[in-house]
Amino acid sequence: MFIGHAVFVVSVLLTGSIVVLFKAYRLARRRRSPLYGKQVGHVPGQMLLERIEKETGEAGFGIDVMMLALPMLFLVWATLRLDWSSVRFGATEVFMLVTWALFFAFGLWYYQRHARRREQARDGLLAERVTGMQLNRLVAKGCLVLHDLPSDVGNIDHIVVAPQGVFAIETKSFRKPKAEGKNYRVRYDGKALHFPDFVNVDAVSQAERSAQWVRRFLHDKLALDVPVVPALALPGWFVERSDSAKGSSVRVFTPMGRGAEFLGFPPEHLDATRRSLIAQSLATRYPEIAD
Repeated sequence: MFIGHAVFVVSVLLTGSIVVLFKAYRLARRRRSPLYGKQVGHVPGQMLLERIEKETGEAGFGIDVMMLALPMLFLVWATLRLDWSSVRFGATEVFMLVTWALFFAFGLWYYQRHARRREQARDGLLAERVTGMQLNRLVAKGCLVLHDLPSDVGNIDHIVVAPQGVFAIETKSFRKPKAEGKNYRVRYDGKALHFPDFVNVDAVSQAERSAQWVRRFLHDKLALDVPVVPALALPGWFVERSDSAKGSSVRVFTPMGRGAEFLGFPPEHLDATRRSLIAQSLATRYPEIAD
């Protein structure tokens, strides 16, 4: 009568052990966000966001308990009434074991896939928050700042309407290797980002597409040919620019410290009235909030 209980206990222990070992393996080998362990400040609703995430997990556990309560109790009830002496291991049992292994393998793959995606999303959210907080300081220099602007090429992370011009900024979070040394430096050659152990070209292209869309939108909306500068923010990284990067249209920078202050530098090409008009036009892309 204890075989059913043993099956349940072994399944739970096996699943828990694999999850723990998987997490330990990733902790030992994984790359870390350059913002790991840094105090980056709070955004509006920071504590509520953390509370929502915690309570979401707790609510999910409650749902799991409700869903599994009846099947688990039924399993216990059935195993207590089953005559195990009459059970023989044959083709049906082999089929059940193979099916279990397939389901288990699928569950493990699904868990790993979405655990990585959740990790990447958390890194991206933190990076965008950090960049957004630094860009918001430019308001004191006469800049107007918009975040997460809907567009036809995907949401644009940040728009800065500055006295010197309009900047379309994409924020990217790339994890640094755990190796010691200059693993926090990235070299920009005008076309690609050269990290310590890999090269990325997609981020630069994305920033260019975002800026091109903003320029087209402003031309169609206001009949103005407003130059839009594509920019790429890499919070936590030290950016080194090669000579070939000086002529590139994409500005790559770190928003940490005073890294974003160049956006508020003179000269003034857009007066306050025009900056306000541009920002208001871009703001129409946000969905309206119904009363």
